[in-house]
Amino acid sequence: MPRTTPRPPTCTSCTPLGLVAALTLFAATGCGDDSAANDGDDIGDGTASDTDDPSAGSVDDSGDSGVDDSSGDDAGEGGVEIEPAPGGIRRMVRREFIATIDMLLGAEAAAAASPPVDTPQEGFDAVGAAVLALDSVAVEQYETTAAAIADATLANPARLAQTAPCVTASPGPACYTEVARDFGRLAFRRPLEDVEIELLSDVGVHGQDWGEGDFETGLRYELMAILQMPSFLYLVQLGEPDEASGYRRLDPYELATRMSIFLLGRGPDGAMLDLAEAGGLDDAAAIRETAQAMLATPQARAALAGFFDEYLRLDELETTAKNAELFPDFNQSLARSMRQETLLLVHDIVWQQDGDYRELFTADYTYIDDELATLYGVAAPDQAGIFERRDWPADQSRAGYLSQASFLTKQSSSLRNSPTRRGRFVQQSVLCTDIPPPPVGTVTTLPTLPDDATLRDQLLLHMEVESCATCHAPMDPIGFAFENFDAIGAYRLTEPNGTPVSSQGEIPGYGEWQNAQQLADIIAADPRMSVCFVNNLIRGELGHRETPGEADAIAELDARFGDAGFSVQTLLTEFPNSPLFQLVDEPK
Repeated sequence: MPRTTPRPPTCTSCTPLGLVAALTLFAATGCGDDSAANDGDDIGDGTASDTDDPSAGSVDDSGDSGVDDSSGDDAGEGGVEIEPAPGGIRRMVRREFIATIDMLLGAEAAAAASPPVDTPQEGFDAVGAAVLALDSVAVEQYETTAAAIADATLANPARLAQTAPCVTASPGPACYTEVARDFGRLAFRRPLEDVEIELLSDVGVHGQDWGEGDFETGLRYELMAILQMPSFLYLVQLGEPDEASGYRRLDPYELATRMSIFLLGRGPDGAMLDLAEAGGLDDAAAIRETAQAMLATPQARAALAGFFDEYLRLDELETTAKNAELFPDFNQSLARSMRQETLLLVHDIVWQQDGDYRELFTADYTYIDDELATLYGVAAPDQAGIFERRDWPADQSRAGYLSQASFLTKQSSSLRNSPTRRGRFVQQSVLCTDIPPPPVGTVTTLPTLPDDATLRDQLLLHMEVESCATCHAPMDPIGFAFENFDAIGAYRLTEPNGTPVSSQGEIPGYGEWQNAQQLADIIAADPRMSVCFVNNLIRGELGHRETPGEADAIAELDARFGDAGFSVQTLLTEFPNSPLFQLVDEPK
């Protein structure tokens, strides 16, 4: 039975929180973890919830959901059952904040921006930004960065003048109103109410008085106030009552904002707001056309790279620790090359080929520079620092991202490779499979083993213990496929004790493999893999964990993904038309 919920009333007499802080400022001035003790054993009670993978824990597996395609060409316009996630607000994450400043005020202002560091949840910054409150240190950092951005803007006001020409053409008290109205509309991603314009103008006027008549002093404080306002820092996703669905549908400005954040990694520009205001996002065809235009921009490539940085944990490589005595070749420069190698593979598949996403896991080639060439034992490019495409060595049985050094390095300990970490990442982040935490009271201490025992021997013994097998049986056999690769991804044939490496693994009912290449083929054919990619987009871009009520809509979107040959560009184009994207439930 469709139901409607009232939209929260607009408060026309309220002072926005950020402005209260700004005015107060004037008044105050007179106006299973691999720990050091357990490094690399992968058998402690932290293995199912290691802090380097915040997504550990219960995950909804919607891979078996049926596909209801009765919605025809316009996803989300009836025919797909959905109980959408609650509406609400979430903070812009660090990269979105900086990219938005770049769009608003230019490169110099963006270079001055230093917002607080994000705290991920479910493996993604956007989820953390939706559920975690700011502490006092973060609030102070927003004030500091707002001041730095304002100073950089005033040093070169031409960019701001594109939005508010008065800042260079006719500086004076009346200009504060123009800045509030026109720049405020871009910053808040919607038209401002009269009371907001008046209050922000007053900040500029008071600032000018405090600066003994200096216009720039007032403009500086007005910009600082705008950049600290919740309406700038937070993405509003409350929606309006929607009779057809019984839930709430994003209004045109909210939809424009969500599309810009999702596809471009920043807030909407003036043209996008104008389009929303003129009804240019009112039907599926228009939304699809707009999304396609967005995807043709360099910002779309940068935004998707930012998503994969998080999803594949590439942004953590430079801070990954390795024992210098065991891995003397590992350093920040090599870590940067590892990250770039993976992003080049993503770029090739998604943008150059517009190809099959599954090739990310099956590609028989990679991209290497001179440092990676040494690591992999292949011919180096002719020029140092240049990346070139190379086929994987035939005798190393490598395939795709899961054979690249970025994955193999991040999902290892500082002392040795880790079948458990590697297998856990595949199950949780690639297949979205639930890995339960260890049962309460689980004893993780193993009996004494012979000196020539390998890590594989230890883990196989571990899986013979019923309480341990619950967690390790789904993870470790997958991790065994990568035993030919050490903790920084170099190929090896023997264990440290000289025992020949075995990369054979098997999970009953799932498959058997002899090496990483064979496992990659199994993963690519697993229908959970593409559904999980959709789930990760929901987490990383929409900022919430997928819910059981969204399962049918996820399955419908996944079906479109498959019908398009698993083209990521098509998936990104279709996503904004999905009820997953456009509908929200009551805020909670």
